[in-house]
Amino acid sequence: MANEPEKAEVELPSVRAFVAWFGAARLMGELRGGDVSTYVKTKTDGSPEQVEPLRAFLAYCSRLAFTPENLVPALGVGPSAGGARGGHGANAELGGAAFYVTLDGLRHIEDQLAMEKAKRPAIAQKLHDAMADKDFRENAPLDAARDEQGQLEARIRDLESRLRNAVIIDEQAKGGRANVGSTVKLVNLDTNREQTFTLVSATEVDPSKGKISIQSPVGVAVMNCGEGEEVTVNAPSGPVKFRIVMVQG
Repeated sequence: MANEPEKAEVELPSVRAFVAWFGAARLMGELRGGDVSTYVKTKTDGSPEQVEPLRAFLAYCSRLAFTPENLVPALGVGPSAGGARGGHGANAELGGAAFYVTLDGLRHIEDQLAMEKAKRPAIAQKLHDAMADKDFRENAPLDAARDEQGQLEARIRDLESRLRNAVIIDEQAKGGRANVGSTVKLVNLDTNREQTFTLVSATEVDPSKGKISIQSPVGVAVMNCGEGEEVTVNAPSGPVKFRIVMVQG
């Protein structure tokens, strides 16, 4: 797997080509969704190799407010892609590097990262104390400290990766369709029973508060669908049909 510098070296030509097409002298604030869509349709073959670098670039510009809105949906990939139905957008998101999240979810990840990094000094001290024993052949405390350090650094890398690839869902871009942060009410077409939940990223799931993942069977089924549409949820017991009666947010 390529490391970050190697990945950047591979992706940079795609970003440069897009900037050259748009106009290097123009301001990013002038960029609109129509420009992005036109470029993807006329200058790329729509493959992940060509589109993914643009997604990462546009997500970065959105997070830093270089663009007036989140332009990632204009690429036609991910859960905000126009025309997606019945979870196809969610499946695209699962197959790409983009990490779609609400603003609260992003702040939660930032808090988690800060807490994990704060653990580094304590583990470093454990390593120092364990290494004071010169016999490294049978040093259980040293092995335990190294394992703990490895697990901590893995969690930190995961959280940092999520922040790098985070795309905050634009509420106005949803167009009344279910997406991350939406509250959705469904009615079971067999039992007439209603249920309400909020779609969130995997890191924000909280069943006690009715927050379910966009990667869950229900989440995948309703992504990008609007009120009145019927969806099929692939439940463990078999397919279950629902009608969406409300989408908020």
